[in-house]
Amino acid sequence: MKNINNDSMNMGYLLTDDKYNIIYFNKYFKKFVSNNEDILNKKITVYFQDIKLDKKQEMYPVKYIDNYVYYVMIEELKLYEHNLYAFFFYDFALDSELEKQIIRLNRQQYLYNEMLNKLDDGIYVTDEEGSTQYVNDAFINLSGLTRDQIIGKTVYDLRNQNILPNSCCAKVIETRGPVSTINNYYKGQRCLVSGSPIFDEEGRLSKTIAVIRDVSELDILMKNIAKEENLFIKSKGTYNLETIEPKKEPVINNKNMKIIYNKARKVASVDSTILILGETGVGKDFIASYIYNTCNWKNKGKFVKINCGAVPEHLLESEFFGYEEGAFTGAQRGGKKGLFEEANGGILYLDEIGDMPYTLQVKLLSSLNDRMFYRIGGTKPVEFNARIIAATNVDLKKLVDEKKFRADLYYRLNVVRLVIPPLRQRKEDIIHLSQQFLEYYNNKYGKNCYFSAYCLESFLSYEWPGNIREMKNIIERIVLMSDNACIDTGLFRENLMNGENVIDVSDDKSGVLDNKSLKEKLEEYEKEIIEKTLLLSNNMKEASEILGIDISTLVRKKQKYKM
Repeated sequence: MKNINNDSMNMGYLLTDDKYNIIYFNKYFKKFVSNNEDILNKKITVYFQDIKLDKKQEMYPVKYIDNYVYYVMIEELKLYEHNLYAFFFYDFALDSELEKQIIRLNRQQYLYNEMLNKLDDGIYVTDEEGSTQYVNDAFINLSGLTRDQIIGKTVYDLRNQNILPNSCCAKVIETRGPVSTINNYYKGQRCLVSGSPIFDEEGRLSKTIAVIRDVSELDILMKNIAKEENLFIKSKGTYNLETIEPKKEPVINNKNMKIIYNKARKVASVDSTILILGETGVGKDFIASYIYNTCNWKNKGKFVKINCGAVPEHLLESEFFGYEEGAFTGAQRGGKKGLFEEANGGILYLDEIGDMPYTLQVKLLSSLNDRMFYRIGGTKPVEFNARIIAATNVDLKKLVDEKKFRADLYYRLNVVRLVIPPLRQRKEDIIHLSQQFLEYYNNKYGKNCYFSAYCLESFLSYEWPGNIREMKNIIERIVLMSDNACIDTGLFRENLMNGENVIDVSDDKSGVLDNKSLKEKLEEYEKEIIEKTLLLSNNMKEASEILGIDISTLVRKKQKYKM
């Protein structure tokens, strides 16, 4: 009897003798029907009172003692001259519940498909081997392809058959990390493709998903970022005052930059002093003007900007605070307003505050504390109600320690501090910024250039030591120098090598006297060689061949050095 095993089914069965006493039952019957009661040698009618013992080989419903309904079928057996009866009990309620679950899942799948098809962005999903499992309607519209062409086929085959120009999902599988590329679909649009891996609960790659977006929709802030303000305010042909035009909300993807802009919005409408720190070219001027344009002051005054390092030291005090008639030889008749006075009711933006002469820092601190100042040669106080925003690319705390910057002024300026990260730490923003600059210079010079996918990969690999200002200048240069509409990696590399920001490893002796171990120095050198090779190569395969290593080894080293 033990060889009979239907425990895996939703079916209980038992055997009785010719008096209908139970002599055997399976686990399902024991667990779900008998409730673990000792039922051997008891009559079956104790549990199923309405069972019809004369209905053989016919299925009909019976009620258990708890009124739960089962379907039963009876078979008569003969074993060693003994008459036995086999009772088979089916629980169709479980099958019905399973059917309901399948219907519910199908409905959910339909709703998910409908939701994904409502998106303007394309969605492309593959399994861990690159086989295409799903695409939404937006992808079909953007790529010009059909589902019959791609579903069930690997991205490698689609690329080899020239159905897909490039595959972001293939690079995601290769690198096990997020990847962004530009795809020029043969029958569709030029799109930004951002792919990411999806891992299961054990950390194994399960799927990849790519989001496809029409590049033209991303280029909405080009002119605002590309337009650079003057380095300092000029007057009488040397210094001018400016009122900044309203600007649109910036498009940013980097998490730290989103936090910075959120802080800027919070403090925009108050008059607290702001100190903006960051390397040269990271966009400190843009943040300052963004704060000015975001504030909702009534009767908002001017945005007055001056570069403290660009004005001669002997002119700084008169330019800042103005002077009265006859204050010194050559003073103009009637005197002259200073920038502090011109900025009343608005913002005075002090760029390169770290270059301000030590002697002038005292008067600046006094003006900030007293909210008033005196013109040179004047005896009447002038009210000062402008907001101060200061910016620098130097370490002010270090200057304080070196007695080159007043500690009290430093703490007076450092009320709200915004530290702008360099572009190399904002990889998510590189493609957006490059496309905005490209659109601006295309419009300015009447061109129709676009970046190749490999060129954009080079942008992501490059360190951008000059940050956004360097990117702006290089893109203007390559737009002017490009003979074709497509800007490839070679043109970028050529203009980069002709620029002033390329560092020759052989001339770099800065690390000779440091305290790093030989292993650390070798790792730094290896990282630098890999970065430069990736920049000069069209793809990972070419880079691995140049380096003389397997592509898998190159992928591991990229992950190791977080490139």
